[in-house]
Amino acid sequence: MFKEKDYVRYGARGIFQVDQIVKKELKPRRPETCYVLNSVYGIHTQIVTPASNSQLRPVMNREEIEQMIDEMPQLESAWIDDKRKREETYQAILAEGDGRKLAQMIISIYTQKQDKLKDRKSLSRADAEMLARAEDLLHEEISLSFKIKKEEVADYLLSRFKDK
Repeated sequence: MFKEKDYVRYGARGIFQVDQIVKKELKPRRPETCYVLNSVYGIHTQIVTPASNSQLRPVMNREEIEQMIDEMPQLESAWIDDKRKREETYQAILAEGDGRKLAQMIISIYTQKQDKLKDRKSLSRADAEMLARAEDLLHEEISLSFKIKKEEVADYLLSRFKDK
């Protein structure tokens, strides 16, 4: 159970802060504990969702992110050739919002992008959009945990990888 002021990842919706914990009657005569969530990035959004919502998870802390970043260079591309299966898999990863899976997805699409550039080709629009969304979700979490601007995350990651 989260407390007020905790930061949570709400699947692909992004990072939110728990503003209030309230009892709501979502089903007749069944009061349920709910979180009132306020978005941290982008357009201000307020959402009320049951505390039992499986898409909510704690934001990774700095140590977890440091470990993930350290492991990123060893992650291998897991490109899926079948376009439909790839889109389904990547949409599921985006919906889940798991940082490590997002990192794997980013590496896979980025590697494919680099291979295509060698042949003077580009990613499909769908792949490019999923890459951008995955980067955005991961950068939000890193930004919050490292207390840096979201726009600075890419440079931070590049500097970390250059040091390896």
